[in-house]
Amino acid sequence: MAEKKELYLGYSTDKAITPFYQEFLEALDQDKLMKSVCTQCSTEFLPPRQHCQKCLSECKLEEFTEREAKLHSFVIVEFAPESLSSKAPYVVAIGEFPSGRRLTAHITNLMSMPEVGMPLKLGFEHIDDKKLSYKWLV
Repeated sequence: MAEKKELYLGYSTDKAITPFYQEFLEALDQDKLMKSVCTQCSTEFLPPRQHCQKCLSECKLEEFTEREAKLHSFVIVEFAPESLSSKAPYVVAIGEFPSGRRLTAHITNLMSMPEVGMPLKLGFEHIDDKKLSYKWLV
């Protein structure tokens, strides 16, 4: 098994890593975003969940291949938690893929004010040897 990594979305976590979560992180390390699909009712979740919210069954991971989205909503964070205070102000955005799936992530390369409907592209970042992230790029 590969060395354990942690998902980094602006904070560190010391949660126990389940095999499901470890598989998600290993895919992310290869610049692949995974969704989960319920083994019973086929409901899809992005970001993935280990158990279905509808029927509580186990979910399996599948690669989510869409990379282009449109900005659905955003917030500019002026007063950040201590762990992100050096990055403030920053933008947290919800992007909507053509499939209708939505994903929340930071926009990291803005040159002007964000506008609802603007195109976004999913990006990946290897922050250090143990921290991974996905983000929106404009």
